[in-house]
Amino acid sequence: MDLSLVLVSFVFFFRLCGKCRGSEEENCTDHKLQFEWVFSVPGDVAMLRSTLVSSDVFDFKTVPYNITWYNSVSGQEISSQAGHILVHEDTLWFLKVTMNDSGDYVTILRTPSHCYRQACRLVVEERLPGECGMPRKAEQLLTKGVTDNLSCPLRNEMNKLNSYNISSSIKWYRGCDPIEDGTGGYEYWGTRLKIISVELQHKGTYTCTLTFTLGGIKGSVSESIKAEVKESYSLVPQVHEPSNDVIKAQRGYNFSKRCLVFVPGVGKPSAYLYWLDKDGFIETNTSHRVHMLEQRLLPQDGSSKGAWLETWLIFSELKEEDFYINYTCRAYSDRGFPEAYFSLQPADSNIIVVIGSVLGGVMVVLIITFIVYYISKINGVL
Repeated sequence: MDLSLVLVSFVFFFRLCGKCRGSEEENCTDHKLQFEWVFSVPGDVAMLRSTLVSSDVFDFKTVPYNITWYNSVSGQEISSQAGHILVHEDTLWFLKVTMNDSGDYVTILRTPSHCYRQACRLVVEERLPGECGMPRKAEQLLTKGVTDNLSCPLRNEMNKLNSYNISSSIKWYRGCDPIEDGTGGYEYWGTRLKIISVELQHKGTYTCTLTFTLGGIKGSVSESIKAEVKESYSLVPQVHEPSNDVIKAQRGYNFSKRCLVFVPGVGKPSAYLYWLDKDGFIETNTSHRVHMLEQRLLPQDGSSKGAWLETWLIFSELKEEDFYINYTCRAYSDRGFPEAYFSLQPADSNIIVVIGSVLGGVMVVLIITFIVYYISKINGVL
């Protein structure tokens, strides 16, 4: 046999085996094991998703690519299996998870000039005897005394199903009991569960279950939430001072302005006050000519449910550059960033205008008096 033909056949066979063995024979950039693992229970649907299709990895919008999934133990390529596995580009679906499906799964993303490797981990656990929901639970906080909500952690699955134009529905449970939309102070709110007027008894375990049909199989995937109720809370801050007004002040003198904010809530207020000008944040360094004081909590009067905060903006000496600028007090909180401002105008400009007007009036009177006197003298009256 011709030696060149043998060599060509050997190279072809080697490359073919390399494709079969996945990343073991390919020199791919290794993105290691994904930080987030996927947890499931037998009978549920589980979705593994590669994150290699990202602008942080390569220019996927212009560079052609393909993705292949592999079993990390056998190295064999994974393909769709009716009723059990569905492979769809960057996503690997287990339609009916079994305990044997636990393990690592590898994606190889290949471009014309390069390849990238990543591993995803699926952990399948038995449900705890006598317990509803998932063995592992996400933790979320509810605020006592206000309307609050829980967020279903299945956003990735919902977004992927939406991209397939596959409809899905969400059902919420508290413990083992289904929650009906619009009853008992609960409302379905998109991917969230709204709870009207949270109380301590709303503490507990909640489960959201997403149901859909994929690959001809009707399945579901669930996530459970351990909800705690906190009694202290802060709502949107209200800026009472300044009030978007114009203040007149004299050059060369000192000047101060208060920022007064009310934070509705219970417990320690969660808000931070800052003064800003056209250049950004004003510092608390008291050696600066223009500075702000540290915020302080004012004594409670007991008449309102909330707390008053204040901070002061200090000008040790007003200069020309301080005028006709908006000075903004902004309250930073996890509920929003309300703000209000004031601006300065020089007060001495009004004095000059008044003095000028008075002098002008006096001059007009003198001129008129002189004209009358002159005309009277000519006519022999005087």
